[in-house]
Amino acid sequence: MDVKEEITRREVVQAASRLFQRYGLVKTTMEDIARETGRGKSTLYYYFKSKDEIFDAVVNQELQEALEAIETAISHCTSATDKIRAFINTTTETLRSKANLYSIAKGELRENPRLLEALKSSLDLREMELVASIIRLGVERGEFKQGLLREAGMFSFLLVSTLRSLSLEILTSERSQSPEESFQLLSDVLLNGIRNSMNQ
Repeated sequence: MDVKEEITRREVVQAASRLFQRYGLVKTTMEDIARETGRGKSTLYYYFKSKDEIFDAVVNQELQEALEAIETAISHCTSATDKIRAFINTTTETLRSKANLYSIAKGELRENPRLLEALKSSLDLREMELVASIIRLGVERGEFKQGLLREAGMFSFLLVSTLRSLSLEILTSERSQSPEESFQLLSDVLLNGIRNSMNQ
């Protein structure tokens, strides 16, 4: 794909994101997206087979931006403990900043399992690798016990899966509990557990 095609594709995704935020996935049509971009429907179908494929591209873009924000936050921390807290806290901040996009699907998420699957990060593996690298760093520096290194893969899976599940629960729940409180509790429980294991 050349530069011009990449720019056009990005413009389609950005236009679709604005419409999804405004009207929701179900009510937004391919005609709406074409009109928003100032292009014909044939142009959209050149790059995307369907509206669902465009939605997936929008979600993937949002998740990529989220991962970049997490990586940036982690890079500014020195200790492994602070890096894990930054990983969790930045997830909270990202959830809040993307709330407008996700809220369009709040009702749709409960009724359409495909959207739930789409919102499950295709970047989970990269996030788990990131957490595992933090665990290895913590063990090397003596912040975490050596035994945790053997469980780095499982720990990473549990952390990322828990964050993902908690995020989706917050997004689809009618409860008013703030995401910050939920993620802060998770962060405290997790880090206290690691610290306690160091003393055993």
